[in-house]
Amino acid sequence: MTLKTTGFYPFFDPNRDSGSLSYTAKSAISLAIGGIYLVVQYFAMPDKLVFFSQYCWILGAIISTSTMALYIATDVFRVSLQTVNKFEGSDETSSYIVRHWLSDQHFGLAGLSLASVNMGIAHLLGIPSEFYSTALSLCLIYLGTFVAGFTAGMGVLAIFAVIALYLKWAPSLQHTLDLNDPDGNGGIKKLGDSLWFFAILIGAVGSLVSIYMFGVEWQFMHLTYVRLIFLFWISLPYLVAISVVLIPGLVVRRHVSHYKKFREIQLKQTKAELYSSFKVFKNTDNESIINSKREISEKLIDVNDQMERLRTMRNSHIDSRDGS
Repeated sequence: MTLKTTGFYPFFDPNRDSGSLSYTAKSAISLAIGGIYLVVQYFAMPDKLVFFSQYCWILGAIISTSTMALYIATDVFRVSLQTVNKFEGSDETSSYIVRHWLSDQHFGLAGLSLASVNMGIAHLLGIPSEFYSTALSLCLIYLGTFVAGFTAGMGVLAIFAVIALYLKWAPSLQHTLDLNDPDGNGGIKKLGDSLWFFAILIGAVGSLVSIYMFGVEWQFMHLTYVRLIFLFWISLPYLVAISVVLIPGLVVRRHVSHYKKFREIQLKQTKAELYSSFKVFKNTDNESIINSKREISEKLIDVNDQMERLRTMRNSHIDSRDGS
């Protein structure tokens, strides 16, 4: 039976008759969005040195990097959807997540919401006075924080969808894990790797955000509540990065642990039955009996091998990277 492929083609990465966007096109789009902002902001500043001293170039890098990260994460997520389909034997869970979480409307709302909040945070922190020299430069700095927030907002929605996918899919692991899978993790290693990859992407964007936030000379940093907002906003990307690994990891770990306990009981019962079978043939030397005993011995070897694999299999590849 051929499994259905869950179609996930949001408005920023569509699938046309000519095919999906190439990475050359994706890179060009990402660089263009950030680059256009940088060029316009640079020429709008009466004092060009302010463009560098107030880290406008980092804001452009945040816009381009978060856009490119969104493209990369979308491709990785498509592979994760296929893997989940393979485990379940259907596309029920993956299709549900795409329909109910990742519609273009939801992406737009998420982008607009975080963009508005990000622009509001910049206002609360206090836009540096240098940008008030002209109306255009002031509008553009607000626009830059809005665009950066919009791309980040779509990324945050995608992360929530990833977590929702794993939470909805995890209970089926008790019935679909493959003890004989060569990855040593029941076949879920790739899914665990994808979560760590998402976390790395978020961390990369978060690092740029930290550089920008610390580099800008915000006007109201002398106020206590502003400093608290500042610290929270800097920590947010890292909290999201931790969540995308930790939350699915704990849930998957629990269900894998249940699988291991249940499978261990099964194997011990099979092993006991095989040992009992030897007693039936204890004092016989008939050739057919010898063959039967040989077959039982081979089954015992296989059971012992599976028990060893079960002991060495981690509860979850998602929440451990050291092989323990």
